[in-house]
Order: sequence, then C-alpha cells, then structure tokens
Amino acid sequence: MATTMITAMKSKIHFLKYVFVAILACFSVNSNLMASITYTDEASFSAAIGSAAVAIESFESLPAENGASSLASPAVEVSCDGSAWCSGFFGVSAIMPTDGTQGVYFATPDSITFTFLEPITAFAVDVGDLGTRGATDFSAVLSNGTTATFFTDYTGTSFGQSFVGVVDSVAFSSITFYGTVMDDGIYFDRMQTALADIPPVPEPNHYVMLITGLGLVGVLAAYRKRNKVSI
Repeated sequence: MATTMITAMKSKIHFLKYVFVAILACFSVNSNLMASITYTDEASFSAAIGSAAVAIESFESLPAENGASSLASPAVEVSCDGSAWCSGFFGVSAIMPTDGTQGVYFATPDSITFTFLEPITAFAVDVGDLGTRGATDFSAVLSNGTTATFFTDYTGTSFGQSFVGVVDSVAFSSITFYGTVMDDGIYFDRMQTALADIPPVPEPNHYVMLITGLGLVGVLAAYRKRNKVSI
C-alpha cells in the first residue's frame, strides 16, 4: 500500500512539473518580436509618430544626372539594383517633384534602395506615377527583415501622386522598394524619416499562448484541489 501511495505521489509531482514547464513556455517572450504598420495617407503617418522629430529630404542637393549606380545626399544614399532600367532610367528628375524642383526615380522590375546615415523607425515618401503600366503590388523590404506592403493591384494615373509610409518598432537603416508590373516608372520626393519610440506589439499567436497559459494555471489549481498535492 505504501509503495503504491509513493508511486502515485511521484506521478502527481511529475505531472505538476510538466504543467509548470508548459506555463513558462507559454509566457516566454520573443525578444525579436516587432510590430510594423504601413500607411498610405500622411495624416495617419504623422499621428503615429507623434512628437518625434522629422527630417525631410527633398533631394535638392543631388546632382541632376542619370545612369549612376547610386546617388548620395547628406541624409541618404539612393541606389538602384537590377539590369533592366538602372543604367538608363534611374537618377534625378525634375518631372514630378512635390517639394522643391527635383526628385529621384527608377523603373521596375529593378528595385530602388534608400540607405540612411542613422537607423530610423519611421519612413515616408511621396510617390508619383505609380501603377500606370497596369495593376501593381507595391511593397518594400526593411533592413530589419520586415516586408511592408503598401498597395495591392494598384492602378494609377499618369502624373498621379500617392503617399506611402511605414513605422516599425525595430529600427532599420535602409528600405528597398519593389513593384510587380514590368516597366513601371516610379518617382519619389519629400522623404520623411524619424526615430520615434514605437513599443512592440504582440502578434495574435502570442495572445493564444497567453490564454493557453492561463488555462493551464486553472487546470493546475483544480488538480491540486482535487488531489490535495502541494509542490
């Protein structure tokens, strides 16, 4: 009888240990968790970054030249990657500026990258002539690994203007833009950057884990009450 009771007690204690480990696993937090939000209107972007200091780059200091692999201003380096258009349709243009007299441009399927002197958490830019070759998906990849999708199946008008922005809880030092429609010439101007204090937001699966953990706590309490076992 005594042996049976001891065996049962050990089994219960082992069960409680497993429950405790499961609870700890459910409450563990991924230190790399990030929250990224995209914007297609300036008012929402400005509200998101609050009182953070915003730097505006209108590309006025860039030399008016085309065909270079990269262009550097005091705040950002702009580079083109690809073989379709970079050598002949990338550079500085006076066609569609929104602030000052010139901006920068490129064409898909190539990509364009903005590399900053210091890490930032918020980026926005005016975009011109997007989607005039057909419905396009317009997205970007941040250097921290986040993919930001701004438009899906977007069809623009000739000389039309749009706005894109992204705010991320993890700082990034560059952003690379892509479009899915071939030969779509795209223009950029009035780049905005900021280092805003954006707290990370748990993803939905972390809420599921939290609920699961609370459920296990309930199971543990009920088990201890029924069996009168203390750890």
